[in-house]
Amino acid sequence: MLATQSSIYQDLHDLRYSNRSGLSLLELLVVLTILIALGGIVVSTLPGMLRRTQVATAAANIPEIDATIRRNATLTQGQIGNRFDSLISGSASLDGGIPDYIGGSEIFMAASLSASETQALQSIGITELVPAIAETLNATFGSHDQLPVQIGTDTRVCVLESEAALQILLEGWNFEPVEESKYLVFGLGEQCTLVGAGPKATFSEPPVHFSDDRDQSPEEMYSRYLILVEVRPLSDSESVARYVGAGIPGKNGIHSVSKELEIYYSDQN
Repeated sequence: MLATQSSIYQDLHDLRYSNRSGLSLLELLVVLTILIALGGIVVSTLPGMLRRTQVATAAANIPEIDATIRRNATLTQGQIGNRFDSLISGSASLDGGIPDYIGGSEIFMAASLSASETQALQSIGITELVPAIAETLNATFGSHDQLPVQIGTDTRVCVLESEAALQILLEGWNFEPVEESKYLVFGLGEQCTLVGAGPKATFSEPPVHFSDDRDQSPEEMYSRYLILVEVRPLSDSESVARYVGAGIPGKNGIHSVSKELEIYYSDQN
């Protein structure tokens, strides 16, 4: 009899718990509390993780771009590439100014090329530039989709303002600029001969710098990587051009990886 009662109680116990199909209210509250806590941790660390990823990407892209251009110059007797983005508006000619979506209004200015400066750029492979659209719906992907134009003495180019060039080149590239030189800034865009599947191409796609600053979204601000070219006069009728380095675009113009890292770590303090 006792064994029978015990068996009945066990059967009732098994039946009671076998019919449970979910969590109790207390268990559900515990699970929700854990999920909320984990969500708070993820949300608080996400901006820092995003920023670190972007810095790491830039730190990897800049040396790769720089090494590729220098390697290309070595293999082609000084040719660094052609059809860079001019950062100067125009259509049939590069006769406009620097559009508002190009960051760096304080340190960039538009300047005309002389005949000797044009020849110097041609000697390193830059014979054509892609003009910018004065007003565009997409600053990065729609800003330089016009046909390339031949450079000449009527060509205007984007250059570093002289006082800004001294500080930027010293801090970013450990390079002291020459007073007589012009420091030209171009964009590594989709039409550059270094990009694509052509015989001179070394990049499958032109890299884009993505910032965590909403003011620097690729749609609102030109975000292709930039290159610096020095043009130095040798005489009244002769100039020489050389590639200086690659840089990161931003609302304050151009800076190097070392400057990007400096900004990142200063923001952490």
